[in-house]
Amino acid sequence: MNRRKALGSLLLLAGAGAAAWSGIRLRKLYSTPDLGKLKEHAELITELAETIIPATDTPGAKAAGVTPFIIRMIRDCTPKKEQNRFLMGLDEVEAYARHHYNRSFARCNIEQRAAIADHFEKRDRPYKGLAGKISHKVMGDAFFVIMKKYTVIGYCTSMEGATRGLAYDYVPGHYAGAVRLKPGQKAWATE
Repeated sequence: MNRRKALGSLLLLAGAGAAAWSGIRLRKLYSTPDLGKLKEHAELITELAETIIPATDTPGAKAAGVTPFIIRMIRDCTPKKEQNRFLMGLDEVEAYARHHYNRSFARCNIEQRAAIADHFEKRDRPYKGLAGKISHKVMGDAFFVIMKKYTVIGYCTSMEGATRGLAYDYVPGHYAGAVRLKPGQKAWATE
């Protein structure tokens, strides 16, 4: 066997392996998700949401009670491929925490949780341009994108988040198109 044939065979084998791996991954994404795992991962979802919006002088995501909202949104309002990506992402967060810190995410300290969240935020950052559009169409949103989106929506629409985390006007008055914010002023909860 000459060198060209060997190199060609090696490239063909690598291409076949990559195609098989992609096919398995896509099949996994489009299969029926096991949504019962959401209840099992409720504590992980709560702690991840609290890492995204921590309690400071305003209530965090845990105090706002975003976990039932996130679970309901994943179960009822999210496409199948994104449900699968979310469930796989939860498993990956647990595996990453166990591999790097020898404990579950819920048992990690604040710095470790922030490092794990940073890792997944960088990993799941969407591609730009045409590649991003194709990836979004085929694969859907990435795990951490979904997690952040539902955490923020759940927080901003909760009573705690809207009244204590944001500036809330119970009875809006007249329309003011452009209002300057004072330094340190909270964002408005109403549109």
